[in-house]
Amino acid sequence: MRRWACGVSSLAVVMALPATSDAWGLATHRAVVETSIETLAEPLRGYFRAHREELSDWTVEPDTVLKERYGRTEAVKHFIDLDLYGSPPFAGLPRSFRAALRRFGREVVEGRGTAPWTIEQKHARLVGEMRSGQWRAALRTAAYAGHYVADATMPLHAVSDYDGQKSGHPGAHKAVERDLVDARLGGYRRAMRAAAKPASAAGYSIYRVFEVCTESFTAAPQLLAADREARAASPLGSPEYVERMDRTSGKLVASRLDRAVELLGALWQSAWEEAGRPPPPRAQ
Repeated sequence: MRRWACGVSSLAVVMALPATSDAWGLATHRAVVETSIETLAEPLRGYFRAHREELSDWTVEPDTVLKERYGRTEAVKHFIDLDLYGSPPFAGLPRSFRAALRRFGREVVEGRGTAPWTIEQKHARLVGEMRSGQWRAALRTAAYAGHYVADATMPLHAVSDYDGQKSGHPGAHKAVERDLVDARLGGYRRAMRAAAKPASAAGYSIYRVFEVCTESFTAAPQLLAADREARAASPLGSPEYVERMDRTSGKLVASRLDRAVELLGALWQSAWEEAGRPPPPRAQ
């Protein structure tokens, strides 16, 4: 089993399965959602602000509640191994989920991960919930969408060598997630806020989602190479290791988090506009 909840090892279901890795840490997922709220247009921004705590709590559930409840069915939604589909621009990989299933079969497609199509499904669901006035359900869907969008921007969730295990250097994923990003989240959060721009509905489409995943794929070799160089000089996870990773990969990581905020804001804004810009209920 792949990418299986490092951060929730206390869960019985997870403990019974081989250890794997999530994307960003839970605190980082929260930071992406909280920053993305501020990119929205009013009145959607005000409504999401009023429910910031719930959005923040719900956005980590795909790594905790949903993986415990649904197992592999949920796990495959968090990544896509683009290297198994060839090389950029991945012309042989249909952007349509149904077309991908027809070409490769469900077993292959799900085994290689369904992150882009999961994001598309959440967008469609969010449109429907906003249009029909199901605002409580829309908040949870928006939060879950935030999780999968952030996963799609994590370089190690776009390649099959997601932990450095195939190249003989396992442990890279957790070292980046926990030791580099979560441990220095204050700085990354400030950088995300400084870089955030007003969300544009035009910035969301399934094609844009695949572009973002391809960017992650392109960044993965650089991140893995930096990890190998850092651990050659210092033990994995040591202060010296983290300092070296910060020097070589800090800007890369920051740019991927910025992309998460950009894409998530665009997804939320696009869903609201596609739904007809319905006024959200007054915050209680």
